[in-house]
Amino acid sequence: MCARNFLLLFLSCLTVTMLSAQEPEDDAPQVDPAHLPGLPPAKEGDIQCRCITTFMLGNRETYFFKIGSTYHEVELVSEGISQTFPVSGSTTFTLYKKAPPTKELPDEEKSLYVPVVQQELKGGGKDFFIILSRKDDKSPMKTRAINISKANCPADSIHLYNFSPLALGMEIEDSKGVLEPYKNFRYPFGNAASRNTYTTAKIVMRYKGEDKVMASTRLRLVPGRRMILFCFPSESRASLGATPLRMITYQDKP
Repeated sequence: MCARNFLLLFLSCLTVTMLSAQEPEDDAPQVDPAHLPGLPPAKEGDIQCRCITTFMLGNRETYFFKIGSTYHEVELVSEGISQTFPVSGSTTFTLYKKAPPTKELPDEEKSLYVPVVQQELKGGGKDFFIILSRKDDKSPMKTRAINISKANCPADSIHLYNFSPLALGMEIEDSKGVLEPYKNFRYPFGNAASRNTYTTAKIVMRYKGEDKVMASTRLRLVPGRRMILFCFPSESRASLGATPLRMITYQDKP
């Protein structure tokens, strides 16, 4: 009888212990419901967009991108190229910001997401650059889409885009020319047969009566690879008489 009672007591204690082990601990890390998932990679068939920010971002500037019914917090790059944004089921690229809480929506988790950038993606192809620009921190962002499909940007050329209000001189290899304001230029290179061939692209401006190199980059001419070079204005610096250029380069991986 004693042995039977001892066995029942042992089984009862074992059951309680197993149930207790299944209960979550109070100090276990909890999932933050306000934390948004990261941006997933593009799938086959998606339009791939990269934002090129032509200005410096503020420390508290946070933007969101919507995929399906889910908002994703994204990181733009000051005066640079962002990660790839996959656009599916639409031909419009949209960035959102979170509106401040209101009396109707005091809970931050229920905050309203409002679009701050909407850009239509025209033409064929699945690759676009979304150019983001603004005059100052208080001005709204302006956008422009550039279709960088292989049909529009052949791989045997260097593609230059002038987003400044000034005509710029350009020097590539032994060639010189003028890049008009807000225009693009295609420079076909003829020495792409060698994978060890390099060239230098320079942007030149007339500054205080002299021709000065304002930006320069070295490019490797790899067959089957397109090269795109961007020139941007910096309005605040231009107003002070300084160089109004930022140069950003992009090359496909071989």
